[in-house]
Amino acid sequence: MISSERKERRTLLILYLLAAYIVLQVCWWGYSLIDIHKQTIAAQSELLQAERQQLFATKIWMIAGEGGVFLVLLLLGFWYIRRTLTRELQLSRMEKTFLLSVTHELKTPVAAIRLFLETIKSRKLAEEQVQGIVKDALRETDRLQAMSENILLATRFDHWRDELMNEEVNLFDMISKIVVRIQSISNKEFILQMKNDVIVKGDKELLQAMCSNLIENAMKYSPASTTISIMLNQNEDDILLEIADNGIGISDAEKSKVFEKFYRSGDEQTRRHKGTGLGLYIVNSIAHLHKGKIEIRDNQPEGVIFALQFSKQ
Repeated sequence: MISSERKERRTLLILYLLAAYIVLQVCWWGYSLIDIHKQTIAAQSELLQAERQQLFATKIWMIAGEGGVFLVLLLLGFWYIRRTLTRELQLSRMEKTFLLSVTHELKTPVAAIRLFLETIKSRKLAEEQVQGIVKDALRETDRLQAMSENILLATRFDHWRDELMNEEVNLFDMISKIVVRIQSISNKEFILQMKNDVIVKGDKELLQAMCSNLIENAMKYSPASTTISIMLNQNEDDILLEIADNGIGISDAEKSKVFEKFYRSGDEQTRRHKGTGLGLYIVNSIAHLHKGKIEIRDNQPEGVIFALQFSKQ
């Protein structure tokens, strides 16, 4: 079976060969027309030599102009086809990586939860041990639920604009509840600098998914000994939410790519942090649905800051 990389190279090679063939045919067409006009003009004995040269030059410019416009349009068409094909091939690779990643991400929490339940069933454990196992099982369950919700959300964004709710959502209360839930199943520390009663109009379900994905992304890429800072402020015109971590950071080259669907940096087989490549895509999509904007800034001394800005309505 031919690998996907070889198929992509073969497809692009065929496209290049076809483009080269058409360009050569255009050149031959132009040469043939010039030769025909040259013979036709030479046969017109009643014309003076100067008139023949002027008529021939006019024909050459006409053919060159028409041929040049045709060639430019042709090359633009091939450039567009190549760009579209390259994007489709890249999306195909990313979808393949996504399937591999989802397969792993689904199997891991399911296997862990099964192991926890079998341990409780087969052994007589102290109450403290049982509570520890239950806590681990809940963490894996939350992980599985979050991944399932992200996959469902990613498939519905084309229809969300028509179905978008417009209700008042208290971001302070929402983020506080998310942090409490996360702290109940993990040891991550948070520094909260949030203004009370920050209200934004929008879809509560989507805004909750956006905040959860941002906070969980910061957790995933932060060392265990560091803290995550969450800042929420508002002024007369805007609402600003900033989530800062001290993790591995994001290179400048990847800052514009991390919001793409299925995009994940590095190789799937050697990547340390697993995931589906949907989290930041969902965050960016929800921000745009609510007419907000998001940017990534470098944190000091290391890590990143995700800054979300919404207009007060």
